[in-house]
Amino acid sequence: ACRVQFLDDTDPFSSTSFPEPSRPPLYAFRRDLPLATQLPALHRLLRAPHKLDDCALQLSHNGAYLDLESTLAEQKDDLEGFQEDSGRGKKHSIILRTQLSVRVHACIEKLYNSNGRELRRALFSLKQIFQDDKDLVHEFVVAEGLTCLIKVGAEADQNYQNYILRALGQIMLYVDGMNGVINHNETIQWLYTLIGSKFRLVVKTALKLLLVFVEYTESNAPLLIQAVSVVDEKRGLKPWSNVMEILEEKEGIDTELLVYAMTLVNKTLAGLPDQDSFYDVVDCLEELGIEAVSQRHLNKKGADLDLVEQFNIYEMTLRHEDGDDNGEAPPSCRKDRRRASLGCPERRGLERRRSRRHSVQAVKSTLSAPASPCAQGSPPFAHGHGPGIDELSEKGAEP
Repeated sequence: ACRVQFLDDTDPFSSTSFPEPSRPPLYAFRRDLPLATQLPALHRLLRAPHKLDDCALQLSHNGAYLDLESTLAEQKDDLEGFQEDSGRGKKHSIILRTQLSVRVHACIEKLYNSNGRELRRALFSLKQIFQDDKDLVHEFVVAEGLTCLIKVGAEADQNYQNYILRALGQIMLYVDGMNGVINHNETIQWLYTLIGSKFRLVVKTALKLLLVFVEYTESNAPLLIQAVSVVDEKRGLKPWSNVMEILEEKEGIDTELLVYAMTLVNKTLAGLPDQDSFYDVVDCLEELGIEAVSQRHLNKKGADLDLVEQFNIYEMTLRHEDGDDNGEAPPSCRKDRRRASLGCPERRGLERRRSRRHSVQAVKSTLSAPASPCAQGSPPFAHGHGPGIDELSEKGAEP
């Protein structure tokens, strides 16, 4: 026999976290029978408000859900530690509650069909719901909950968007949640769209979540680049325009946002393994004027040290990749320069791609270099006109 309770979560947005009754009765489970056959008797004992078909059983000591089609004997690994005292004389319970899939569908249905104060309350509660039960996150992702959040967020004001971002941040804390976001590029596209918002808190939170995403694994950097390209191309802009608008301080000076934006650029570049993907991003940023922005902040008196550090990382990384640093990698950069992109001919190992800035500076250096004495007195060559090379040689030999 063990203690049994129920948790009234029939409405996931107004559920309590305290199981009932406070003095749990005992129920004698048969260890050799599937739990599903014992559930009706348990339901009657507890007088639970749940529909019988919607019920699940959860262990209080570890949060694990029991398989109703299996016996307790078949789930002894989940029950390990259940009989131990939980401290202060309290014993663990088996809790009857609503199945995860039922609760998730109730959440999604409410988000789609609510408005006004009811929607506000639902969005505000969402973060806590995910925080209270991590298993709910996996079900939410599987049930296309991320699509629901983005659709609701696209039509919402900044307060609602902040609630959604808080919930999304909680989802991304879990492996199942992060994997769901990785496989749902529309979520990253929405976050990138939000950094172009006029509302500071929305921009700040979206930037922080994008940083969490990029830092999670290097393979996420190309997924962010994909999202950036989709969003900006739809608007007829060059990729990374939203980031550059922050760096150019079009909405006024906000050092914290500048640091987040520049850190996002550096973390994205750090996750790119090959030349082409690296230089595709860099050249977009250079065309949008990041060099001038960088120099302005680096030369500004009293500039924020964190911001200066991020611009220095960008400049050092670029010089190192272009081969302009005598082959010595700065401490904050990868030691080896990036490999040639897959599918490129072998000669790319010798003729490395360089940045747009490097190419422009190389041309300027060539044009500004003094001409050789031989070239100064030589007329320009043109096919079919003027003397040939032999003729010039003969003239040059004349006294």
